[in-house]
Amino acid sequence: LTVMRRRGDAGPNQAGTQLIRVVQSLNSYAAHLAASPRRRIAASGLLILIITLMLAVACGRGKEPTIDRAASAWDSGDYKLAADEYEKFLRQHAEGPQSLDARFKLANIYYFNLRRFEQARGHYAEFLSQDPAHQNAAIARERLAEVLGEMGHSYEAINEYEHLNPHDASERRRIRLRIADLYFDQKNYSQALTEYDKVIGVAEYDELSEQAYMREASIYNARNQYSQSLTVYQKLAAESSDPKVQQRAKYGIADCYAGLTQFDEAIKTLRAIKDDGEQAHIAHRVAELETQKREAAQAKSEIQNK
Repeated sequence: LTVMRRRGDAGPNQAGTQLIRVVQSLNSYAAHLAASPRRRIAASGLLILIITLMLAVACGRGKEPTIDRAASAWDSGDYKLAADEYEKFLRQHAEGPQSLDARFKLANIYYFNLRRFEQARGHYAEFLSQDPAHQNAAIARERLAEVLGEMGHSYEAINEYEHLNPHDASERRRIRLRIADLYFDQKNYSQALTEYDKVIGVAEYDELSEQAYMREASIYNARNQYSQSLTVYQKLAAESSDPKVQQRAKYGIADCYAGLTQFDEAIKTLRAIKDDGEQAHIAHRVAELETQKREAAQAKSEIQNK
């Protein structure tokens, strides 16, 4: 036993060889005592006890190295090996504080590194089932929602997000934006608008509200609700500090004016965009609007002459 503990770096084959050698030595000792029945019984009992203890030590040796190998594999970027080692550990130790930590890490590997969403989903769900009050429970639930979203299970993802209730107001708005985007992806535009309004209505203009406004404007455009969309795009153009957002908003304003048949305003808005890289596209779009303007005027004249 002392030899085996000192040689803790020995692999499974080496440990088995050492065990066989010790057992052979003990058998020789037992044979030496076989001449006396009393000594024979005592030796047999001692042999059984020692072998039991040695097997217990040998089995116990595999627990920590499995975790260590998983951590080392993760550190070296071998995520598949890390996942395999964590799976081995969890097959032997399905519950308990250490297993919870291993399960959380394994779920993260499946999600972020291996992109195996079904496995990530299962381990996040099991983690939450075993300890819903764990200090990492909120993180695990949000990642479970993200995984479900990646898998196309939008309404299941929404349900998980709805179980989150962070204390910080900005975090609540961030979660609400995620929920709104999932409704948007499902083309449930009415509910998406309701959720976007919750993001917008409780704070000053910021990055979160900017994203919500952009999605609201696109919904109104898709519904041909140009007046509502125009108001939103004008707000974005006026309040955003991001040049790309400002430019996108100006294109949106032009499209809204065109939808409202205010072609001169649409052309004026496009010509206010000074980005050199956009001029060819703008010229093409202005030409289209000029044509639409003439066609609309002609149609109006024909109606009046009838």
